[in-house]
Amino acid sequence: MKHGWTILLVLIFAAGIATGQNSDLSGLTICIDPGHGGNNPANDRHVIPDPGTDFWESESNFQKALLIKALLQEQGAAVLLTRNTNTYPNDNNEPSLAARVQFANANNVDWFHSIHSNASGLANNTSINYTLMLVREKRPGGPSSSTGNGLGIPETQEAWDISGLMSPNIMTVLRTQRHSRFLDWTFYGGTNGGFSLGVLRGLLMPGQLSEGSFHDYFPETRRLMNNDYRKMEAYALRNSFLQFFGVPADSFGIVAGIQTSAQTGKPINHARVRLLPDNIVYEGDGYNNGFYMFDKLKPGTYTIRFETPLYAFQEVPVTVSKGATVYLDRSLPSAALAHVTYASPSAKDTLYPVNATFGLSFSSPMDPVSVEKGFSVTPATPGTMSWFNNFTTLIFRPAMQLLYSNWYTYQIGGDVRTIEGGSFDGDGDGAAGGVFLVTFRTNSQPVSTENGGLVPAAFALRQNHPNPFNPSTAIEFDLPRELPVRMVVYTTVGKPVATLMDGQAPAGRYRLVFDAADLPTGVYYYRLEAGEFVETKKMLLLK
Repeated sequence: MKHGWTILLVLIFAAGIATGQNSDLSGLTICIDPGHGGNNPANDRHVIPDPGTDFWESESNFQKALLIKALLQEQGAAVLLTRNTNTYPNDNNEPSLAARVQFANANNVDWFHSIHSNASGLANNTSINYTLMLVREKRPGGPSSSTGNGLGIPETQEAWDISGLMSPNIMTVLRTQRHSRFLDWTFYGGTNGGFSLGVLRGLLMPGQLSEGSFHDYFPETRRLMNNDYRKMEAYALRNSFLQFFGVPADSFGIVAGIQTSAQTGKPINHARVRLLPDNIVYEGDGYNNGFYMFDKLKPGTYTIRFETPLYAFQEVPVTVSKGATVYLDRSLPSAALAHVTYASPSAKDTLYPVNATFGLSFSSPMDPVSVEKGFSVTPATPGTMSWFNNFTTLIFRPAMQLLYSNWYTYQIGGDVRTIEGGSFDGDGDGAAGGVFLVTFRTNSQPVSTENGGLVPAAFALRQNHPNPFNPSTAIEFDLPRELPVRMVVYTTVGKPVATLMDGQAPAGRYRLVFDAADLPTGVYYYRLEAGEFVETKKMLLLK
């Protein structure tokens, strides 16, 4: 459609805005261009936010285009797409930028919109995520620049004006950091060497390009893998056309949000959310975004029930008004009872070093006040406590050396709580409450010989000290006679990571140092083989 007809159409719709006569978008033909195409590395942008997950901008743009097409058609508009597939047997079949412009012109459409997402260009974008609109600018000496250089003037005012609606609308639904709109030549350098967007060059109707959000910001990448999240952007674009042409807002509303784990702060996969009283269930995906969405909701009061397996169920009332989008994010505590996952010393320890620390790891972040209040050692032993790993690891350091060959008991009361107020299963019976209790014995004092040496009376492998440790720890063992000795450290799957000793050794007490500076946090095992004596103990590296 030529400019004269376009202006006439806009004037007709403008009259509708003034009189309130436009009931829908009937009579309007819109061309939607899904940017890029065909998962072609030469003409696409590929991101891997997580192992096994592939994001292609072209596929995301194409799915958005299908969604906006359906929403605009519901409002009476005729909609054409510059490409109707994202799979091309031959990459040369992908429409060029010029071909997309020619398609819109040849079909005499009234409006053109190109859908994209942005990228920072950084190797690791950890913070940038905003919304950008670009409109074709009159260029110096360009075909549409009748007087002067034309810089700073949009080629069509209508495209500039509707972009002023689209930019904040997209930012609102995607909750990006900010929104902006620019003229392309100036945005890409202006008098210092500007650039015109090829997909807008030569259009005979108003047209603009949207960069809804940054797909190389991994939290956003993961959300853009969800088609309902893409639909939020499609709604924003449709609503902008409704606003611009004076069509009443959609009478339906939306409730959407993100579920995260209260323990880790990370989005929950395969989230399950129920909308009551309609009894509609939303099943989340596995792309680490936690997103859910209910649309086409009549105005009224609803209850959102979060019922994701393994998390505490919650019901939240929400009121939806005409055309509104309500965001309801939720941090869900785990429904599983907190419990101890690692303890040192353990009940199997009968030769625990008298100068060692105590270490406890929990399945959930714990309330430090309640745990420290509920922790005790018998015989009474003063000491200090330190927390690590988001209150999931506790270290108790006795203020004095423990007694040799003495039995000790330490415990945590069953009434301690998690940070979220959850219950603690101390005795491991699957029910809340119960005391966590460990009884252990310290090592015996070395025996002095006439020449002043230390000759142990029996074999013994002691718990490493300190434990947990970072990055090094000491491992002691007793050898009552000369033997070949081998000491190896293994991972939990039996992979050797260090050989601390391997050879003939005389009788005596030995102290080996294990340096784990190059190893990741986790549980490791150390194994002593000395003749007929073989014993294995575990230790915790905590970085």
